[in-house]
Amino acid sequence: MQPATLKKPTGVFFLAFLFMLAPLGNLLLSFAASGVPGWYEIPVLKAFLQTVSPLDWFWLSLLFITGILLLKPHKTTWTLAIVSLCFVLTINCYRFFTKDFAPDSTLVQWQLVLSSILTFTILILALYFRFPYLDRRAQWLFPTAHRYSFRTPVDVVAQDIFQGVTESISVSGARVRLQRDLEGGSRNLRFVDVIFPEVRNVKIKARVVEYEDNVLRLKFKELRRLEKGYLQDWFRSQLETEQETSS
Repeated sequence: MQPATLKKPTGVFFLAFLFMLAPLGNLLLSFAASGVPGWYEIPVLKAFLQTVSPLDWFWLSLLFITGILLLKPHKTTWTLAIVSLCFVLTINCYRFFTKDFAPDSTLVQWQLVLSSILTFTILILALYFRFPYLDRRAQWLFPTAHRYSFRTPVDVVAQDIFQGVTESISVSGARVRLQRDLEGGSRNLRFVDVIFPEVRNVKIKARVVEYEDNVLRLKFKELRRLEKGYLQDWFRSQLETEQETSS
């Protein structure tokens, strides 16, 4: 059984382009609402741009950067996008509550309110509903370890020993189908020990990423160089066996 295919974040890509266009839209809307005749003419636009405060340039730049970050579906880039949105939300709330705009600028007030609501909504969506689109195995800075669909028996040690077999495995984690259900408090386990009888009885401490339908997704936490070498040697032997079988 292969791991589930990640969904394509089409909606997030659409939002990313909106974020990239948002700075220009905000500036043009503010200029149009100024009531100055011919605001769209180049000399007038240049004069308007000179009146934009550094704080406004900062949060508008963050919106554009957020859009760029959301274009790459990766754990690191989306986390940075969330941080950027937090800054935008903080700045907009600060401006609204400190009345950092002209007293009669009703349009600006509504812009800040709508921008804050939209930013907060996207922030929640990006924070809590990102994993159907993102690989939880992805490393923060380095490439994800190659995963093999090799099957080998394993013993998962919790409050009891649960036997199972790997559906996929890498040097960073494994997907294990158990022969029986994790009972009672075992469903809330955070860490387990995993033993691989066919790989020199290697024993690895692992964090439980997900458990559903008797399938455990594990991330190895304490993998010493020796055990990692044993796993890599076993991967190579399995690959050689597959090549000999197919030839």
